[in-house]
Amino acid sequence: MKAILISVVGILMLVFTVQGQTEFGLKAGVNFPSYSCAESELLASTKAITSFYLAGYLDSRIARGLYFHPELSLQGMGSKLIETQVRGAEEITQKTKWLNLTFNFLGKAPVKTFGNAFLGGGPYMGFAMDGTNTYTDKGTTTAVIIYDRNALKNFDYGVNVLAGFKFGKHFSLNANYRLGLANIAESSFKWSDNVKNRVFSIGIGASL
Repeated sequence: MKAILISVVGILMLVFTVQGQTEFGLKAGVNFPSYSCAESELLASTKAITSFYLAGYLDSRIARGLYFHPELSLQGMGSKLIETQVRGAEEITQKTKWLNLTFNFLGKAPVKTFGNAFLGGGPYMGFAMDGTNTYTDKGTTTAVIIYDRNALKNFDYGVNVLAGFKFGKHFSLNANYRLGLANIAESSFKWSDNVKNRVFSIGIGASL
């Protein structure tokens, strides 16, 4: 199923690239990810951590003021888990890395001679690549790899919202919010049975 989705997306990207005025670019920035979790006796709260993202994108004109804007990105996600009873740790910092495919549609509007403001969004798919848990207990930490049968699932999906401003033809400022819709917790992941990614990002972009 995942392979079929990726194939369909690849065909759509090719069609839009051929038909429209297309530019290529890179983005990088800071992520502030956290988890939305179901109520649990083992977890008091979650807090955002600081991470990063790197992305390549296409920007293809569909019609006047409307653009198809797919991205392939490496996303640092995760969360801080507060007052847990998991493995006797009062606090766990969970850091994960995901490969995301995002399919934005943007509306653009010129702002005098300064450039163009843009706003849009679309769905995304995520594939887990790596992850660590850091347990804080009496000043010591232990790192473990996640994404096994006792931790998180390796597939995510959700909705992305994107806004920003492009100065001239090359440089842009961007803000993103990724709302995960998939429950990424394995059934045996004891501290919560419903875990979803939440990521706010800010960054810069440059067209090539």
